[in-house]
Amino acid sequence: MKHIFVINPKAGKSDREKQIREYLSSYPEKLDIEIYVTKSKGDGREYVRKYLKTHKINSLYRFYACGGDGTLNDVVNGVIGYENAEVACLAFGSGNDFIKNFRNADSFRDIGKTIKGKSKKIDLLKVDDKYSINIFNFGFDGEATFAMLRFKRWSFISGPLAYKLGALNCLLFKMNQYMRITLDSQVVFDGKGLLIAVANGSCYGGGFHCAPEAKIDDGLIDVCLVKKISRLKAAGLMKVYKRGEHLNAPKLKDIVYYAKCRKAIIESNKPVAYAIDGEVYRKQKVMIKMVPSSLNFVIPKE
Repeated sequence: MKHIFVINPKAGKSDREKQIREYLSSYPEKLDIEIYVTKSKGDGREYVRKYLKTHKINSLYRFYACGGDGTLNDVVNGVIGYENAEVACLAFGSGNDFIKNFRNADSFRDIGKTIKGKSKKIDLLKVDDKYSINIFNFGFDGEATFAMLRFKRWSFISGPLAYKLGALNCLLFKMNQYMRITLDSQVVFDGKGLLIAVANGSCYGGGFHCAPEAKIDDGLIDVCLVKKISRLKAAGLMKVYKRGEHLNAPKLKDIVYYAKCRKAIIESNKPVAYAIDGEVYRKQKVMIKMVPSSLNFVIPKE
């Protein structure tokens, strides 16, 4: 097996490249290793694609996404279509929400345990022509992610704090968008809503458990819609939503809609902000499909 470490030098607050190189240089077993340091957003995806196109199809390649959720998303989109490729995650970013789907989340920061890990099949979301390993979020959350990225540029602000500041910014200036939501060919909502999260995983935004029932290998998409609410109610919703308690809160039963499906179409009357695993875009209509058992994902050894 070839071990390829794709390192985002801008992820986190320390020099992970140096840490990884030092660890690998003293690793007790002989490994076939390659290290690539990304140069810009999307560079990791292009590197992985080119690598797989130009190497043997009968060999096994394990790509380690060394960074945050954006780095992981890049590597995942790079390996799509290649059964001889696995994706591992070294969670060295500021958020790393996807690993919170696992009980042994801390193991994803251990290089040795990750090298010794084994892969399992997990699901992905196909968002138009892109893929998501974790969560697609539209509306308030998309706008909050736009704002979060601005705050993350400040060296003294962590990922979770940046998201909270982004959410506060949107609470003041970006509230309630028109949405038409179709799940498995049935229109389930047509009106103004605060946000919608279309999920493979359960958690995003530095620890907000928007889809507490989601599983990454059940072949189903979890959809959580928060309908139009006032700023006062939205402020009160935040803590409950973060803890993943919004599905069972009596005061929110008329506000929160939760369902499972295999295909979702989200539309608005104008381009609205949305995020795919923290990477932000704007669009008026988006289609999301479940792609079951489509990724070989490495689980670190306990």
